[in-house]
Amino acid sequence: MKREQLILTGCAMLLSTLGFAQHTPLSTQYLFNGLLINPAYAGSRDALTTTLSYRRQWVGFEGAPTTQVLSVHSPLNARKLGLGLIVHNDRIGVSRETGFMSNYAYRMRLGDGKLAFGLGAGVNLMQADWTAVRTVTPGDVEFAADSRSVLRPNFSAGAYYSSHTWFAGLSIPYFLSQRYDAATNTWAAYNDAGQYQPMLTAGFLVNVERDIKLKPSMLVRKAGAEKVQADLNLNFIWRGVLWLGAGYRTDDAFNLSLQVLPSKQFTVGYSYDMATNAIRTYQQGTHEVMLQYEFGFHVKAKDPRYF
Repeated sequence: MKREQLILTGCAMLLSTLGFAQHTPLSTQYLFNGLLINPAYAGSRDALTTTLSYRRQWVGFEGAPTTQVLSVHSPLNARKLGLGLIVHNDRIGVSRETGFMSNYAYRMRLGDGKLAFGLGAGVNLMQADWTAVRTVTPGDVEFAADSRSVLRPNFSAGAYYSSHTWFAGLSIPYFLSQRYDAATNTWAAYNDAGQYQPMLTAGFLVNVERDIKLKPSMLVRKAGAEKVQADLNLNFIWRGVLWLGAGYRTDDAFNLSLQVLPSKQFTVGYSYDMATNAIRTYQQGTHEVMLQYEFGFHVKAKDPRYF
């Protein structure tokens, strides 16, 4: 990559970490980890569910984002309440963020499915390693010291409806924004409705024949002044044990995914993103792996869970 292109791209990544909106971790396999984007998803699997994922974005690009996410959630009190916890570790360039978010959902039966309202509360640990930045001016005081590690609160809210044939959700994963203040060498949290990142998810199930189903889905997000971005996906499901998916994220990437269920409780997933944006020639794609296990979950052969 040419030096000028490295500088421009590096500056863009740096500005993204200093941006006014709280960063929401990206996931191609969002269908299997809904708690990441909506607190009302807590307990929706009707079992104690754990999900672990690792995403390495823009392989071959120095300083590219890497994200690890662990989520745990379960229904409580005769399945009227849902309780969840999500932990994510996100690194972009020289910035690091670790988030802890507890999630609470109240669930009620509505029609053929369940409607849930959720709230989340947690903290984010922020830090930036400014001394790792290679500058053109030796001794630049702006990068002479790393930022102090600080904890800042955050909150989320959402609603989620699911039945045996379709689902829809609306959420704001983060209410507070984070901004680095060079004067105090720390991060500040503040509320700005203009920086909210509302997310809309929806999908439905199509029965093609006894062993084959199709599941179209979408995730639409809006971050501050940025353009609306949409994930459009289609999954081919064979006997509920094999999922083959393809999708497109507007102005960003095409993706392919594969999920295998060795048992009715265990899911292994992998996805690959092929970039369509300006840096596509400088990296080798994005890889994401996912493991999910549902404790004590027994599913009927004629009524498997797809949402």
